[in-house]
Amino acid sequence: MLNILQVILWFIDLHIGLVTLVVGFFVIYLYVHQKNDTKRSSASLILQEIRYAEKQIQNAKKNNYNFYLADKLLPTSSWHSNINLFIKDLKESEIDLVSEFYCHAAYLDVVIEKISNKKNDIIIPVQSGIGSDGIPVKPNLIQFELNSNQILKDVAEKINFIYNTPAVDRLCIISERKYWLIF
Repeated sequence: MLNILQVILWFIDLHIGLVTLVVGFFVIYLYVHQKNDTKRSSASLILQEIRYAEKQIQNAKKNNYNFYLADKLLPTSSWHSNINLFIKDLKESEIDLVSEFYCHAAYLDVVIEKISNKKNDIIIPVQSGIGSDGIPVKPNLIQFELNSNQILKDVAEKINFIYNTPAVDRLCIISERKYWLIF
């Protein structure tokens, strides 16, 4: 066992340049592989976010732009933190298209949150029982219509669905790209 270790150390000592070169290439390979994995997983996440947001907006449009207040359109908005990964793969117009979609969807999230907070703050007085004339008294419900509902409708109407565009097709290709593994 000791002889094998001595032979290995002697070989490394004799060929230090070659060993350094092999180790350098291996480190570069790991770096590139990790970068490509990050890019692929980021593309998959962005695709999922776009699909989910478009589905939520389409459902709201079918229901007269009534958004379900408990759902965020972009729960993990990751486009802006990962846009740098796709600069070389997407054209400027495609980047702008995806960025515009994310900006509008993020704004809708803000408005939805404000509506939800406002509705949570409403106090609904309750009166129940039988009135003096023997007719049941209905509770006095406070109803309101916020300007934010109109904002939701206006912004939602302006959102262009992008899932079936060349920009998203490119992200799809990136997310499915397979890289050859040496080891």
